[in-house]
Amino acid sequence: MPSPLEGWTYKDVLAHLATGDWVCQTILHSVVTNKPLDLAVINLDYINAGNARLLAERKERSVEELVAEVEAEGEETQELLAQLNEGDEGRTQEGAPMSLSQYLRDAFPAHDRDHVAHLRTALDNLML
Repeated sequence: MPSPLEGWTYKDVLAHLATGDWVCQTILHSVVTNKPLDLAVINLDYINAGNARLLAERKERSVEELVAEVEAEGEETQELLAQLNEGDEGRTQEGAPMSLSQYLRDAFPAHDRDHVAHLRTALDNLML
């Protein structure tokens, strides 16, 4: 079924959530390894191209496989978050649009929250 996102089905939204941690994990990996982040990773064109590629790779996966991937990616993100220390909280990189703490507090959670809300509309439509 089509989702509230133009051109995306609900399965596309789920597949996107299954890969939605890739940018966050890239950012966190640069922090925990103390290496500069390639800021191309947060460029919208790069993100859109990555999303298109990742969605295409998951086109034939079942809903169950996508849910399992969402869970596994969440666990990997949690493992990276657990490696952060107090000194990382105010960390920022020249040219980055926000600090690490701003990204983790505002941008990253909003992404999943918005897409979960899109998926909830599927349940609402099925219940009617």
